[in-house]
Amino acid sequence: MEAFEEFSDLMELADMITERVGNPITIEDMNHHVIAYSTHGDATDPVRVQTIMKRKVPEEVLIRFWKDGVIQALMYSDEPVRVPAVKEVGLNNRVAVSIRRGQEVFGYIWVQEAVRPLDDKDLEVLKRAARLALPRLLHRRDRHAKQEEKRNQFFWQLLSRSAGESLDIEKTAAQLRLHLPPVMVVLILETRCSDELWNNMQKELSYLFSNLGEFFPFRYRPLWTFDDRQVIVLAGLEEGERERAEEASKTFIHQLRKRLTRRFGSETMAAAYGEPVTDPSEVWLSYQQALEVMQIKKALPDELQTVEGYQELGIYRLFPRLKQWNRQMKYHNPKLERILAYDTENQGNLLETLEIFLDNTGKINQTAKQLHIHPNTLGYRLKRICEVGDIDLNNPNDRVMLFLDIKLRKYNN
Repeated sequence: MEAFEEFSDLMELADMITERVGNPITIEDMNHHVIAYSTHGDATDPVRVQTIMKRKVPEEVLIRFWKDGVIQALMYSDEPVRVPAVKEVGLNNRVAVSIRRGQEVFGYIWVQEAVRPLDDKDLEVLKRAARLALPRLLHRRDRHAKQEEKRNQFFWQLLSRSAGESLDIEKTAAQLRLHLPPVMVVLILETRCSDELWNNMQKELSYLFSNLGEFFPFRYRPLWTFDDRQVIVLAGLEEGERERAEEASKTFIHQLRKRLTRRFGSETMAAAYGEPVTDPSEVWLSYQQALEVMQIKKALPDELQTVEGYQELGIYRLFPRLKQWNRQMKYHNPKLERILAYDTENQGNLLETLEIFLDNTGKINQTAKQLHIHPNTLGYRLKRICEVGDIDLNNPNDRVMLFLDIKLRKYNN
């Protein structure tokens, strides 16, 4: 194989690759911005023309590559990947190789097979060229990483209420070349999986958020970060679209969960989102609301199985405050305590019966069916509950307080 001589920049390297493989070349960074391309005649397709003119691969092409598994193949292998033509988007046959160090991808070399198909020797040329391009991409990545670190620090300042007033925030965002949309929502997704799987998820999520905006219902995703097994996203809409925030949040979560499940299997993934805000100094509030949804869902998984938004919590959003207030006031419910004592002494299930009865808003047949007992048996148990606990189930105050205290007991535990 003909050795590569020294090259002064990536444009020169692109021409050198073209001389060896006889086809047009583009070199891109990890977000598909064009950083070099060969000057190879007129043998080119519409996608390459558009990519060079706009200095970035068109998003509809990237979406097609993602759906066809091309991007994922490049993420996890240093072998060249053949990409069949996609005539509907103006794409001819291609071969691509990732520029990588270990498991981290820093860029790509793309070859359009405009003149002739590539053979095995050409593929070895591409692999050699990818290794030669790496130092230049590393230098570019270092600059990008510094900018990303500043953005990440800024995001955490927004989330922790330490970014200052609105004018300070807008000034910092401008310095970081960030557009904070008029309507903003914080979303959290949390998964339980192995370290290896989580690393792969982070890689693919970063790619999706950076490059495939049309995949998601939110017009903007200016900031995101990873925290332990959580991905935290600041998403946004245009002014006047606040009413769409809840629907967009649900769709975002559904689509992301569906894609990750398809890619990585049926891993458990919890999700939550806060209320939309229009003032950047209130982003922390949406984040705290999302955190609260996540925390309360973990304590009450059955009751809140389908809940993801802060507004959907209903009365459960009061539980963190009620817990604190009950502790301060040394509050206890003697009626509930008598039921608990009876169950302990008699190995009974009056508390379970009472909880399901209250969950079903007092519907006898529905409660009996859920407990797998006859309605007459349920009637006897309810009578016993009233006697043991000195409870009047026809009294709304008794019913509400018992419902709250039963659920708070589960929440506290």
